[in-house]
Amino acid sequence: MIIGPNISKEFLSDLKEGQLQQCGIDLKLDKIYKISGNGSIDFSNEKRVLPEHVLIFDSEKDEKIDLECGIYVVKINEKMKIPENLAGFVLPRSTFLRMGVTFYTAVHDPGYEGYASYLMHVMNPVTMYKYAKIAQIVFFEVKNPNGTYDGIYNKK
Repeated sequence: MIIGPNISKEFLSDLKEGQLQQCGIDLKLDKIYKISGNGSIDFSNEKRVLPEHVLIFDSEKDEKIDLECGIYVVKINEKMKIPENLAGFVLPRSTFLRMGVTFYTAVHDPGYEGYASYLMHVMNPVTMYKYAKIAQIVFFEVKNPNGTYDGIYNKK
């Protein structure tokens, strides 16, 4: 069951008027990074290495950025605090899809807390302005979860 935005707004910080949608909540752009270098991953995450993320846009300091085709990491502005019985799914706004921009996201597990980042694929040049609404999160109930999130990205 989808948890409507009139309830789920309590799980996000710094919401502004106009972010609540019919069944989800729009998420705002905070920062954009260019990926530099190689990464690695294995089963146990013992050999996990993240590539460097080079900051190229900050909504606190910059008004807009013109992005060429490529892959970027975006950080959202809202801090999440997901209850132990819910999970969050993030999807790109349909406006971005119509412009040739999409996001690759992951499940936000029960108990996750922090500022999320996603991979953005720009397939057509686009101008992005500070705090633009870029994605939407929808919360679902999780019956009998197998614990809560306790990974390296929690509380970041």
